[in-house]
Amino acid sequence: MISLAIFALIRILAKTMNLLKEQINSDLKDALKSGDSFRRMLLGMIKSAIQNKEIEKKKKEEGLNEVETQEVIRSEVKKRLDSASTFRTFGDNDRADAEESEANILKKYLPPEASDEDIKKAIEKAISETGSKSKKDFGKIMGMTVKELGGRADGNRVKSILEPMLE
Repeated sequence: MISLAIFALIRILAKTMNLLKEQINSDLKDALKSGDSFRRMLLGMIKSAIQNKEIEKKKKEEGLNEVETQEVIRSEVKKRLDSASTFRTFGDNDRADAEESEANILKKYLPPEASDEDIKKAIEKAISETGSKSKKDFGKIMGMTVKELGGRADGNRVKSILEPMLE
């Protein structure tokens, strides 16, 4: 009997623990109230992306945790930056600027990016743990570094710092 009560309490807490999702919902309500159609549209799309990921991961009841929610937002930021780059390539600067402004708004929901120095420290730690500075161990070192940074740095940034450090 007690274990069912504890299980129910855990499920309730799990739903309320995603502060990032709550912040997005709160900001969406504020955008609706203030008539900010740009933010309303953007936050609505992010909310939908989070819900789609919940369905994909079969977590509709309990919802995504904070890290999974950050992964969704990070993915959406990357999509927008890639689109902006493509638009700039084809000379459509207005659409590129719009995509970049969306990405900048979404970045506010993510933890701060790791500095180059933090990335170097994580790389050095991975190198010391593997005992190798060889290019053949690039994937292993890269994986350990990205895991150490916990998604606070883009893989391309890590790669650009890691490659010159390997022999």
